[in-house]
Amino acid sequence: MFSTTWKANLGVSGIFRRFKHEYTPRFREIEKAQKGRVTVRTGGSIKGNSLEFGKFGLRLKSRGLRMSANQLLAADKVLRRELRPTKSNLFTRFVCDLAVCIKGNQTRMGKGKGAFDHWACRIPTGKVLFEIDGPIHDKVAREALRKAADKLPGLYEIITPQSKVRVSMTHLIEKPEPVDYVEKVNSNPSRKWLNLQKFKTDPMYKLYSGR
Repeated sequence: MFSTTWKANLGVSGIFRRFKHEYTPRFREIEKAQKGRVTVRTGGSIKGNSLEFGKFGLRLKSRGLRMSANQLLAADKVLRRELRPTKSNLFTRFVCDLAVCIKGNQTRMGKGKGAFDHWACRIPTGKVLFEIDGPIHDKVAREALRKAADKLPGLYEIITPQSKVRVSMTHLIEKPEPVDYVEKVNSNPSRKWLNLQKFKTDPMYKLYSGR
């Protein structure tokens, strides 16, 4: 059950409102968050910018923005309605873990932060939101993703496994090959890494481990 501090801060009605949405995060211990800004990936990160599970995907190509769970749920319903006759699978690549709190207009300053209003998530440029996999025709999948994009703010593009990776609003690169970091470390190991491997294989270490 919920702690007494949550009941004191949100109230019983606030608790039910907070955890009744379909996109509510599975972990409950999440605090009220500041508005913040959507990150701009300047270090070359391409995490979540390409397909991992499906044949077609919907990717944001405009400026990063914050989307509410209701907006994403509207696009989700459109996709499920279009994909139901094809028996295809739909994958979501986002988590609405940002608790947006709103305080009423013309309210005096102080008295703490406002009450919980809705869930949201920050979507950077190049992030893949939805993926489709299964026995579906190319035109049907693209039409379904187009209808879903009309429900969301921003500009989107439909991608395939052969599509390039988007790193900014104007630049695309080829998808790099996966790196085997274990092999990379073994080629030039540090003293700490050697000790860790010796601890796993040497029977003498296993004899005295856990004491």
